[in-house]
Amino acid sequence: MTVDVRIRAAMEAAFDEGSGGARLKLGTDSNRGVARLKATLSRPDVVRDALTVFGRIVQSDLRRRASDRSDYLAFLLKQGKRATKELWEAQKAFLEEKLGDATQSEAPLDPLVTVSDDGLTFEALSGDESMHARLVFHAGQAYEASEHAAGTTHLPVGDALLESLGGLRHHQKTTLELAPAGEAEERELAVPERWLRAFTQVEAASTLPAPSFELAPVDFYNLLYTLRMRRAKTAPRALRWELVPGQVPRMVLEPWDEVIEATGAVYEGAPRIVRTWGRRRLLVLSPLLAHLRSVRVHPSGPGLPVFYELDLGDCTLTVALSGWTDRGWAGIGSFDLLVPPDLDAGLRERALARLQKGPATIDELEADTGASREDVRAALLAEIQRGLVTHDVGAGRYRHRSLLAEPLDAERLRYRDAIEEEAHRLLAVEGQVRILKAHDLGAEGFRIEGEVEDRRARRTYKTSFTIDREGRTVDASCTSRQFRRSGLKEGPTAPMIALRLSYARQRKELEAARQTEEGRKLIRAETRTLLMRDDEGSVLARVSLDDTQVRIRWGRHDESARFQRLLFGTAEDARIEYFRRLDRLADRGFIDATAAEAAG
Repeated sequence: MTVDVRIRAAMEAAFDEGSGGARLKLGTDSNRGVARLKATLSRPDVVRDALTVFGRIVQSDLRRRASDRSDYLAFLLKQGKRATKELWEAQKAFLEEKLGDATQSEAPLDPLVTVSDDGLTFEALSGDESMHARLVFHAGQAYEASEHAAGTTHLPVGDALLESLGGLRHHQKTTLELAPAGEAEERELAVPERWLRAFTQVEAASTLPAPSFELAPVDFYNLLYTLRMRRAKTAPRALRWELVPGQVPRMVLEPWDEVIEATGAVYEGAPRIVRTWGRRRLLVLSPLLAHLRSVRVHPSGPGLPVFYELDLGDCTLTVALSGWTDRGWAGIGSFDLLVPPDLDAGLRERALARLQKGPATIDELEADTGASREDVRAALLAEIQRGLVTHDVGAGRYRHRSLLAEPLDAERLRYRDAIEEEAHRLLAVEGQVRILKAHDLGAEGFRIEGEVEDRRARRTYKTSFTIDREGRTVDASCTSRQFRRSGLKEGPTAPMIALRLSYARQRKELEAARQTEEGRKLIRAETRTLLMRDDEGSVLARVSLDDTQVRIRWGRHDESARFQRLLFGTAEDARIEYFRRLDRLADRGFIDATAAEAAG
């Protein structure tokens, strides 16, 4: 499903130089509003590098593309194979008609540009939905405006714009003109609904409470330099953050367990270990190292995006890297929990009306609307899903901004596709999705086996899958018709999605319950992973409870793990010893890394 968007904007940027200086003129969508800006840039080289990096993020698409087989087909014909030229041409025409045009007609939305009294903001999501970028130039610092009209519009970003940016020089007086295109040709974009959903969900994820810590420019340089010089050939390929209160953050590159010690401020917060993925995508930020003043990292949580806020002085670039690596599961594991409950429409209208007057924090909105913090946050999430509100992670402020000319239909974007919608239908009926076994396979990942009953269709499906430590589905089985027809070529089946969602929700409930003594008594099978680092390296301990057994496996990264199994007469005795072992390890300085392990 797609949403048709008509854009009338110039595809080329105009850059010219004269005796009075240089001028960069950008043509925006004349179909949307009257947003315009004429300003003198304070540091043209920063604008050049920041917009170039922004453009590269927009053009980034790491999806695998089918190989062009035309040369191979010509070779077969030359060898005198039985297939005739007419047959090859007919097949090629058919595939071009059915696949080529369909894929070419779908396109991501052009980047958003918002002109406001306090700054100029660019927003975009990469074509493969793996990176989200928000670039803010602060008024009075990055530029001095002589003319401006507030509003939101679209700006096409292509090779022509990136080439024009190359002409900006730091010593040259430069004027930026942003105005609607005149007689530009109108284009019609068929924007996929899944792309719009991904855009709004990244915005929603940024509102979650999360720890944050700061890196010095040299720390970020060391990280990018190591990523450029070393490339992992085996899994896992995570970037692990080890956050210990009172110590500087540590960056650990897997699978080598290579530690990069930060030199900035110490971490203040609860101890935790966060594993993030897609680390090589950070290399696109390399051109900004010369202007970098600090980097603040906001890891949202397991399976959620991690936000990198780059302070460039008079502008700020915030980049979000998606937490998923298996595209078939994109957004399934955690984003369904972000959907707000039904609220009074009046509260949503009051919150939106307040933001139309200017940006505000959630505390200010709570005071202005008179509603509870939970209700205000849910109302903001509802408006984010409609594309009417955006969240500035660094400033912690919400702003009114319309993603499209008309508000999005939140119900149409609630699910990624019909298969995911079917999975949620199965979950809606209590008892239809049952987890039979959940195996921790150690370094190989974890395996889930379950049974999904569809009472409406009077069918019961047996399904299972194995997820490795990088979050990829390496093995799966399902008795559904879709899986028997094509395996995983069409992505996970509805029973598989329902089973994984049920497992994620069950883990969330158990994590909340195990914080109390009553909740601990209900645990009969569980595995916790803990990690400690000393002068000799990291020590990993994995403690498992299985009815009347307690198993402990521990060892250093570069040594063979040692194993111990304890047997008890009752499950209660085993549970007591299990938690006693965990408490002893915590007293020795071990940090619980279970969530980080499961995040893969």
